[in-house]
Amino acid sequence: MKYWAKSEPKITIARHTNDLQKIWNAFIVTYAAIFTDNEQQLISKAVEYHDLGKLNLLFQEKINTNKNTIDGEIPHGFLSCVYLFSNDIKKKMQKDEAIKNDIRILLTVIYNHHTRKDNCDSIILKEYIKQYLPEKYTDEITNKSYTLTDNRGKFLKYIIPALRNKTDDGYVEKDVLLKYIVIKGMLNRVDYAASAGMTELEIIPPKTNFLTNKIVAQLKEKKWQLRPVQKYMQQHKNDNLVVIASTGCGKTEAALLWLDGHKAFYTLPLKVSINAIHDRICNNYGYDKNKITLLHSGLVSYYLDQEDNKEKIKVIEETLERQKKARLLSYPLTICTVDQLFYFVFKAAGTEMIPATLKYSRIIIDEIQMYSPDILAYILYGLKVITKLGGKFAIITATFPPILREVMCEQKIGFVSPEEKYFVKECAERHKIKCIEGEFDYEKIFATGQKQKVLVLCNTVKKAQDIYCKLRECNKDGEEKTIIRLLHSRFVRKDRAILEKAIKDDSLLNRPIIWISTQIVEASLDISYDILFTEMCPADSLLQRMGRCCRKENYTDKYPDGQINVYIYNTGNGIGKKSVYKFDEINNNSWQLLQQYDGKIFTEKEKFNYIDAVYAVDSLKNSQYYLQVKKNLKTLEDLLYNSINQEMARKLFRNIQSITILPDSLLTDNIELRNAIAEFKENKKMSLPERILLEEKIRQYTVDIPASTLFNKGHYIDKTLYSKKLNIHRAWCKYDFSEHNKAGIGIQIEKTEDENNII
Repeated sequence: MKYWAKSEPKITIARHTNDLQKIWNAFIVTYAAIFTDNEQQLISKAVEYHDLGKLNLLFQEKINTNKNTIDGEIPHGFLSCVYLFSNDIKKKMQKDEAIKNDIRILLTVIYNHHTRKDNCDSIILKEYIKQYLPEKYTDEITNKSYTLTDNRGKFLKYIIPALRNKTDDGYVEKDVLLKYIVIKGMLNRVDYAASAGMTELEIIPPKTNFLTNKIVAQLKEKKWQLRPVQKYMQQHKNDNLVVIASTGCGKTEAALLWLDGHKAFYTLPLKVSINAIHDRICNNYGYDKNKITLLHSGLVSYYLDQEDNKEKIKVIEETLERQKKARLLSYPLTICTVDQLFYFVFKAAGTEMIPATLKYSRIIIDEIQMYSPDILAYILYGLKVITKLGGKFAIITATFPPILREVMCEQKIGFVSPEEKYFVKECAERHKIKCIEGEFDYEKIFATGQKQKVLVLCNTVKKAQDIYCKLRECNKDGEEKTIIRLLHSRFVRKDRAILEKAIKDDSLLNRPIIWISTQIVEASLDISYDILFTEMCPADSLLQRMGRCCRKENYTDKYPDGQINVYIYNTGNGIGKKSVYKFDEINNNSWQLLQQYDGKIFTEKEKFNYIDAVYAVDSLKNSQYYLQVKKNLKTLEDLLYNSINQEMARKLFRNIQSITILPDSLLTDNIELRNAIAEFKENKKMSLPERILLEEKIRQYTVDIPASTLFNKGHYIDKTLYSKKLNIHRAWCKYDFSEHNKAGIGIQIEKTEDENNII
């Protein structure tokens, strides 16, 4: 008799198990040094026995009759151990505590290899085994025979209670949990890979030293050498690192040298910067695009944009295949947002494959200063787990608050720092600053913008829109004297993409212009403008903003007349407890400690000292910022395994508090868009790629705004959705953008298009 493991196509238990074994055996040849012999044995056993519970007759009936469920069926994972557990094993457990622990972990991994509601008890189990499980089974590929050795389900007594998917779970020892994560995580990865039709767990990486050779060759061609930060990271490939280096020091290449030769994940906070790093690695160094992937929520949009000449449906099919492998963590190099990985810190069942993979991977945390205290706590807790498992990390940043270093030491997250505390670029003087109490000087901005390339950065979208309107008024007096453009997060996707390209293109041209934007350009865009006017903000953000001005030149070469090139206005906008920047201690320190550099050249070395002073441990020990990081770390430490599910873990990590809206004004003259929405709602016969393509087309006209808007001031937003699957709200608000001029203010959320349409 054939026993089936899968339907459509039908695959026997023996074939499926054999597929897993081949994948695991091939994988461990490369990674034998990473996994102990004991771990290898436990994973191998888990692979062999995990699906034997499918021998039960109700599961076989389900497969043979093409049903999704059969009344009374017990999940197969709960049954597989009856062919593994025996009196002999029980005796071994009684003699040796270490063996007992290992077997309990192994039984629990097999029992839990799918996350299912667990109502199992020994009485139910015993009766079910008696009725539905065969006494003998012979694997038709290996001819190995298996006997039902535990017909009373005694193994259940040894399943670790705290790891069962039940509400009355309790505490599990940390060492036991770490080992469980490794064994279960690897079983899940191998199982999912085999089920997805893959024959290898890992895509074959590029040749050894591929990136190193490419980087060195390019430097040689330019008659340059590795910079100090690059040499340092290359020489410390086996260490966990925190590397602080100023903008333009070559941090990205340093990180690539550090991770070269290892499976790696490169994380950044923003999708636009993730896409830029991905393109840089592929285009500058010829990295095989089949061996590198993006992993973020805009994956489909990115690849659709990249493949203009290809049939769109084909691109989506290929992207879905890529996405599947990316989510199985199979690529040698993945460029992603931290939320794609670090949600495992909430200990939800089913997330074990992430830390198990990071055990043999390198992870880069770039631009760490951009994360909130909540996310920082999640990242630091994640690094603590990863390093305990054996994984390596490198934090590379232009600004690293000393208070975070203190937290890492308290959490015993080991890392190495260079003797020279900071790496400073050769051109160590780029900015001469002026601190001004109060509002922007619009006349000065407008006058400067007629001679030089000017960047104005605001703390809020509303402020950026107000300034744009005021400066445009100046321009209306007679003929247009300079170009004025605006970029912020409340342009619909297609227009924002146009503006992001335009602000980069304009930074390369030698013509006067004024760009007004928000913090979205702080770290995401490689741009350099002549003069920066900015609102005051926390020190790390301020230095990031300065990095968009005179980015690659030396100050004295570019400004021989000693001109101020960074004007900082302490307007108070966006500052305060319910604002963008809510930590008073950091805001106050940032402004007060900046005054010593007023009217002077602010050297790169002084900027590091400034950050150290603002985020000094002594001054922030009792701050809300520090207390919030510590509180979140404590919460994660105390969190019980599987007390929340995967979906909730993802939501908690992302702190999703936004909704997507589509301005109704964009629908008025756009028949194509209206038809697309109607088709999406009504056509139930579309294939998945067709549906995704149509959804992408609609989403180009949408923008995300804070969810609170819907419930507080969002009188202009329809609280119902176009459709549940689209999850887009119709919004009666003004929208202003001219693609021809690349001009407009985007969404005006405080002005309704038609008061009569308010819901």
